[in-house]
Amino acid sequence: MERKTTPLMELPLKNDFMFGQVMRTPEICKLFLEELLGKEIDHIEYVDTQKEMKDSYLHHGIRIDVYLHDEARTVYAIEMQNALKKDLEKRVRYYQGTMDRTELLKGGFYSDLSESFIILVCDFDYFGTGLAVNERVSYLKGTDQAYEDGSHVIFLNSRYKTGNAGLAITEYLDYIRTNDESREYTTELLHKTVEKVQEVRSDDKMEVSYMMWQGKFQDAREEGRAEGRAEGRAEGRAEGMTDGALKVIRSLMKNMGLSVEQALVTAGIPEAERPHFEALLQQNS
Repeated sequence: MERKTTPLMELPLKNDFMFGQVMRTPEICKLFLEELLGKEIDHIEYVDTQKEMKDSYLHHGIRIDVYLHDEARTVYAIEMQNALKKDLEKRVRYYQGTMDRTELLKGGFYSDLSESFIILVCDFDYFGTGLAVNERVSYLKGTDQAYEDGSHVIFLNSRYKTGNAGLAITEYLDYIRTNDESREYTTELLHKTVEKVQEVRSDDKMEVSYMMWQGKFQDAREEGRAEGRAEGRAEGRAEGMTDGALKVIRSLMKNMGLSVEQALVTAGIPEAERPHFEALLQQNS
C-alpha cells in the first residue's frame, strides 16, 4: 500500500526533510548545540544535510541528517529518529566508525581524531528512562575511572517525563512531540525554530526540493524492497539446489554403495562445501 505524502504546508519539525532544513540554519543549529551541551560555540564552519558516507560500493553507507564542524574542529552528527528501532546502539557504533575513518586522513595519527558528538533526536523513549536527555558515558569496569576517547553519544527523548535539560531543549522536544505552534514558547531557540518551520512551509521554491527529496526517499525504499525480494529468491534457489544435491548424494550412497566422502566427490560437491553437506546428512540420517 502506498504511503500518503504529507503536504509541505503540513510538515512538522520531526519530518526528516523539515528537520534537515531547519537544522541547516547555522544560527539555529548553533543555538541548539550550545543549549544542549552547555558550551559556547564561536561559529559553525559548515553544515551538510543528508551527509552520505561510504567506504566503497561493497560496504553499507550511512546518511546523516546534519553533519557539521565548529571552529574547534569538533564534529557533530545530528539525526532525527521518527520510527522506533531496536538497533540504535549498533547504529551509533557504525556511525562512529565511519565518521572516524572519514575524518582521519591517510598517514594521520589517531591523536588527530576530532572530538565528536552523535546526537539522536528521538520521538520515542528508546531506553524507557523517562529522561529528556540520555548520554552515554564509559568507565573502566569496577572503578569510577572515566574511559575517554573523545566520542560522545546523546539520545534526546521527546516523550520525556523528567526534563533533565534546560528550558530551550525541553521546549524543543515539546515542539517535536506536539507540533503545537499556538504555545507561547519563551526561548530564542524555539522562536527561531518555529519561525524557520513556517518559512519553509510557505516557500514555493522549497516545494520543488521537497518533491525531489520525496522521490529519492521513495526510490530508496523501493530499492530496499527489491533487494529484499531478490535476497529471498536467491535464498530459495540456494535451498532448492541444496535439497537437490542431497537427493543425488543419498541416491549414490544407496544404489552404488558409496561412502559419504565418495558420494560427495562423485556428485561434484566442492571440497569447501563438503563439511556442510556432511553435517546435513548426519542431521537427517
